[in-house]
Amino acid sequence: MAKLAPTEAPQMIGLDWGTSSLRAFLIGSDGGVLAERNGSDGIMAVGADTGDLQGDFSRLAHAAIGDWLSDHSRLPLLACGMIGSTQGVAEAGYLDLPTELSALGRHLTSVELTIGELHIVPGLQKTSTEATAPDVIRGEETQLLGLLDAEQDEAITVILPGTHTKWVSCQGQHVTDFSTSMSGEMFGLLSTSSILSRLAKPTDNFHPDAFDWGLNVGGDDPAALTSSIFSARTWALDGRLRAEEVNDYLSGMLIGAEVAGQLMTTADPAGSVIVCGTADLSMRYSRALRRQGRQAANADPRAAATGLFRIAEQSGLVPTKENIND
Repeated sequence: MAKLAPTEAPQMIGLDWGTSSLRAFLIGSDGGVLAERNGSDGIMAVGADTGDLQGDFSRLAHAAIGDWLSDHSRLPLLACGMIGSTQGVAEAGYLDLPTELSALGRHLTSVELTIGELHIVPGLQKTSTEATAPDVIRGEETQLLGLLDAEQDEAITVILPGTHTKWVSCQGQHVTDFSTSMSGEMFGLLSTSSILSRLAKPTDNFHPDAFDWGLNVGGDDPAALTSSIFSARTWALDGRLRAEEVNDYLSGMLIGAEVAGQLMTTADPAGSVIVCGTADLSMRYSRALRRQGRQAANADPRAAATGLFRIAEQSGLVPTKENIND
């Protein structure tokens, strides 16, 4: 096996390749991120009618990391996320619950691109029962591995906010259950394409009073959410909500209802809670959790990079400190 490179020397390239975004990490021998790039070339940038699937994805990858490959030849390429879905470059499959995240590196799917061999991490799936629908995770399993401690055995709920927010029940790196909420996608649709958007004025400023008001409405009666949502319009018509406050009120309602519902069904009532997302989303979810009497720790949003490095070690794509030749 190759000798471990100096800490500052690139050891691999990790890709968190989602539906609408592509995050690329140049990773050193200790798992540290030496460089990072964020772009909008998610898998939807390749049309469903393409006649050259591998060629199109190769071009997207080359645009993102081509210079890294030129400067540092023969670096392993490891990707997680929707790139391994049926809409991606190759289907990477799923591991069934319950799952040990340490098993991810033994189930990689590989595909040859013009830039080199791309290894893809599998997702996780929960099969259906008479009472519950099936559910899937793709990409978040890598974030989980990056932020969870294998030695920890207490019950933990991890919230991964986004377009499709995941609530994951874990004990150490053992995943026992998860649930998906579409609050993020609902907010996107309602705030841009519904009648509510006609009275809203998008702004980068956060309006805490409007958000907290929405939290109270959504959190107090999650079952009435579809009726409560219309109040974003009527309060604006009444003048109680200013145009720039409408979206934060709507966001509060959706997140408030989600958090209240998930705390009753998915989260361990005695376990700790970790939120891993962008600064803005982590703040909103932490605020909603506090309203429900729960405290949350915020995790490093680069957890995907750490997870990719750990999977590369598991699979032998990069050498581990325990297996270095002198």
